[in-house]
Parts: sequence; C-alpha cells; structure tokens
Amino acid sequence: MDRTHIDRLPLRKTPDYMRTWGGKWYWTGALITIAFTYEVLTGLVLLLYYNPADPYVSTQYVLTTVPFGKLILGTHLYGAYAMIVLVYVHMYRNYFVGAYKKPRELQWIIGVLLLALTIGAGYFGYSLTGDVLSVDAQDVGRGIASLIPVLGPWLASIGFGNGTTTSLFSKFLGYHIIMAALIALLFGYHFYLAEANTMLPSSKASKYRVPATTPETHDMKPWYPSNFLYLIELGLFTMGFIILIPSFVGLFPNAPILISPYPGPSPTSALAALIPPYPPWFLLFLYKALDFGMFQNVMGPLTASVIFGLLPLIYFLLIPFLDRGNSLHPLHRPITTSLGIISIVYMIIFSIWGAFSPGVIIQPLVVAEVLLPPLIVTFGTVMGISRLWKKGKLKIGNKSSTTSFLIFILGLVVTVILTGYSFSYFVVHTSLLSLGRLILTGGATSFLAIGTAKTSSQLPDQKFKKIPTGAYIAIVLLTLMCWVLLGISLKLNPVTQAMTVGMALGTVLIFSGIVLAIYRRVMFGE
Repeated sequence: MDRTHIDRLPLRKTPDYMRTWGGKWYWTGALITIAFTYEVLTGLVLLLYYNPADPYVSTQYVLTTVPFGKLILGTHLYGAYAMIVLVYVHMYRNYFVGAYKKPRELQWIIGVLLLALTIGAGYFGYSLTGDVLSVDAQDVGRGIASLIPVLGPWLASIGFGNGTTTSLFSKFLGYHIIMAALIALLFGYHFYLAEANTMLPSSKASKYRVPATTPETHDMKPWYPSNFLYLIELGLFTMGFIILIPSFVGLFPNAPILISPYPGPSPTSALAALIPPYPPWFLLFLYKALDFGMFQNVMGPLTASVIFGLLPLIYFLLIPFLDRGNSLHPLHRPITTSLGIISIVYMIIFSIWGAFSPGVIIQPLVVAEVLLPPLIVTFGTVMGISRLWKKGKLKIGNKSSTTSFLIFILGLVVTVILTGYSFSYFVVHTSLLSLGRLILTGGATSFLAIGTAKTSSQLPDQKFKKIPTGAYIAIVLLTLMCWVLLGISLKLNPVTQAMTVGMALGTVLIFSGIVLAIYRRVMFGE
C-alpha cells in the first residue's frame, strides 16, 4: 500500500512525446524549479554563517573553515547562474512558439516578472560576499538609483542603507531573501496556471493555431510514475551539472574572475586595484551599455538602463497584447520573431563586449557600426524566409538519424573503467597531467553516457526488447562507478578538497540520471 498517496496528486497527464529526448524543451520550467530548490537549500546553509557586519570575513570563513564550504558557496553561485540561464531559455522558447497567446497571457506575464525577480535576487545575492566585485556592483546600482527623478535619493537610501556596512549588507540580505520568497509565491501561481491552461501541445497537434491546449486522453500515461520518474531524472542531471561545473572550475586557482566560483579579493586589499569593474556576468550587457558615448552625460546611466533594461522588460510584458493573431508559427510572426532574435544577439554582443573591455567608452559611430549590421541581417533574413514560407515555396522538415545504441554501450564500458582509474590516480597524484587525463576520460564517458541515453530513447520498443542485456550492463556499470566515486570522496578532506568531492558527487548525480533514463526505457519504453 502506498502510504505517500503520491499517485493521487491531481496533476495532469502529458503526451509521451514530452518525455522523449527532444521533449526536454517542455520541461525547462521544471529545470528552473529544481535549480531554485537547490538554491534555497544551499542558501539556508550559508545563512547560518553569514554576518552582514563583516561580509567578506564571514565569506572567507565559509571557504576556509566550514566543511564543504567551498562546495556549498560555489555551487550556490552556479545554481543561481543556472537558474538565470534556464529562465532565459524558458522565456525565449515560449516566446518563439507563441506561448504568450490566449489562454496563457497571465501565465506569460507572471513568467516575465519571475525573470525580473530572478535577476534581482541574483544581483543582491552576488553582492553579499563583500569582495571588490560586490562593491563595484553596489556602486553602479546606487548611482543609477540616485539618478531617478524625485524618488532617486529616497530609493538610494531605502535600497543601499545609511552608509554603514551593516546597514548596506543587512538590506541586501533582506532583499535577497524577500525576492526568493516572491519567486516561490509567484512560481506557485505560475505552475497552477500552467496546469489549468494545460501544456502547449506540439506543433503537429496544434497546427500552429490558438487556443492551443492539450486535453487529456485515455492513452496518456498517469503522472505517477511516468512523469514523476522523468522529473527525478531531470533533477539528477540538473543538480549534477550545477555541482560538477563549479567544482571543476574551482580546481583552477587562477580561473577568470567572471566564472570563478570564489569571491574576488577584498576591496581594501592591494589586489583590488588590479580587478576591472566587472558586474555579474548576467548584467554585463546592461553595464556595457553605460559605456556608450551617447550616455556619458549626467543622466546617461539612467537613460541607458531604461533603454536596454526597462524597455525590453516592458515589451515582453506587453507582447500578449501587441501580438494578438491566431497563428503560433514563428514565420507567420516575422516582426515578433526578429525582435526576439535580435534581443538575444544584442545581449550576447554586449556581454562579450563588456567582458573584454569593461569601463572603456565606446563612441556612437562605433556603436552604430556594431549594432546596425546584425539588426539589418536579422530582419532581412527573417522577413525573406517568412515571405517564401507564406507563398509555400519553403518546406521545413525535421529528420533525425538514430546512432547505434550498441556502439555507445561498448564505448561506455571502456570509458567508465578508464575514468575510475583516472579519478583514483588524480586523488593520489594531483598534477596538471593527471587532471588532463581525468578531463579527457570523464568527458568521453559523459559523451558516451548521454549518447547511450539518447539513442536508447530513439529505438523502437520491439527493437529494444531484443537487446535488454546492454541496458542492464550499463545500469550495473554506472551504479558500480557511482559507489566507487562516493567511496573515494568519503576519504577526502571536506575543507581543502571540497571541490574534488564536488566533482565526484556531480558525476554520481549525472550517472544516476543516465541509469534512471535507461531504466525508464526498459520498463516503460520511453
């Protein structure tokens, strides 16, 4: 008897294609939820050690004294990065497929507000470490807030305190927690609307017409165990990469400061003068706009923030009311599609620009030379393709080839053994050569493991039933590898070797996700 009654949860069934390899696009919201959950858990741990009166010292205490402190702090930072990236992916995916159209207008608006809150929570959280980058981000934020007419001085005081360290960081900590709470509340309503409005169906089912809904049918599998196991699989992959990537980067003490999982130097140290005024990478695009020559007047920073920050946000909030057509096809909405593409292109250009030339003033002519060509090319290309498509002269197909499952499984057997050997050797003989060997074998294992999961999902049921032995071998090998990695990591120092433990733990989570993917394929044919 099921004491949890999890099978009685009133959650909607979903079509089988949402649990295939390509169906992961439908689950970007779930990935965000998983990353947010990880942020809450690690944030609560960090809160136990945080002191707003001396933020830099308390941060260093976590790094140098708290068991697994480096891992918790680094993965909390990268969890926020993952959440921001996933929110952008989720929003743009839904933007291009027209998921803001009826009946999902309110659902879309709440999603855009969640994007703003996520970036805001990221900004305040990033600034809590008290390092030189934190101070730079605070100074720019305070300067922009103080320029707002009439309300500027009041907003600067409310947002940045009375000038003392304790006041500033207490407020930032409070805003960080408040925004996290608002994210949780709004997400609850966002999820409710997603369930009420149903999932956006595939283009084949909707025929690109609104209102596009997914009614439940008798052939759909129940939420438990199909969706439940798939959600756990996604969770294992998401948390695995959130832990693995910063753990790997953290092994390099001289990693670029923009991607380092550790804080920068103290703002009072001699090293602080050598650090460019970098903002958080997810705000690089906006900070670089402040360097444009046309914004070098008194009100320039506020103007740049409005043009490149506030106006795009307003546009995305209003798009359900600006685009009220009945077609969901992106080529039937060329202007909307072009604006979405160019916003992504500009965000990437500004971010790269800001990373390589922070604080360098860019003259208006140079700005025009950089921004106009992609604008013209994007609109011209999308408009031209749209015209051909509307005239029926353009056919877009989607053919995929299935790679041999057996080749992947044989390669996986070999690389799992090599990765285990390389990891053991790296722990005993830490060197650049041993690290390179571990990266090479681990990368090959990850590639082959993902290929195993992907190709197994593409094989027809009747074909797969003839080769269940390969799936069982993969499950046994990967499970054995997980136990070996966990056993080795238990012998490591939780303070000085926390990032090595993180690499093992992240790998275990990813391998566990692959095991579950293969298990689902064997048991449910998915």
